[in-house]
Amino acid sequence: MSKIAIGGMVETPALVLLKVLGARKGPGVAGLALSTLGAHGVNVLCVVSSSDRHGRENMTVAVGRDDLDQALGLLQAVREEIDSERIEVVRNCCLISVYGPHFSERPSIAGMIFDALAEGEIDIHAISTSVSTVSCLIDQDDLEHARRQLQSVFLMP
Repeated sequence: MSKIAIGGMVETPALVLLKVLGARKGPGVAGLALSTLGAHGVNVLCVVSSSDRHGRENMTVAVGRDDLDQALGLLQAVREEIDSERIEVVRNCCLISVYGPHFSERPSIAGMIFDALAEGEIDIHAISTSVSTVSCLIDQDDLEHARRQLQSVFLMP
């Protein structure tokens, strides 16, 4: 199988994940958490949110390692208002993103990314996609290996 051309790959190292788990379901949870972080200058590089089988919201945000203490403090401050059960921290992470035009018209791209990472036994903490980008949050220690795995499948510019 020949490699598929993509627009490129972007890596964002030195991240931590903050998992806001078991928050109440409904409007305002993500807005309050994210606007609180933003109002205090904490840049969120990736956010993933979903409901669990108990009807509660779970949100994972990636922030720079240097923002961990401030971000954790801010989320703890709004935790009661969003009725979150707990907040977990995953240190030493990074974001690796594959992008290109027309990704939404090519159903094989995401599967190829995840297959390549799985073949390399790289654990994915969270996935975020857009029309043109597939991003994965992984352990920082796996970044070089993930890059090689993806380069084996995709033709980079």
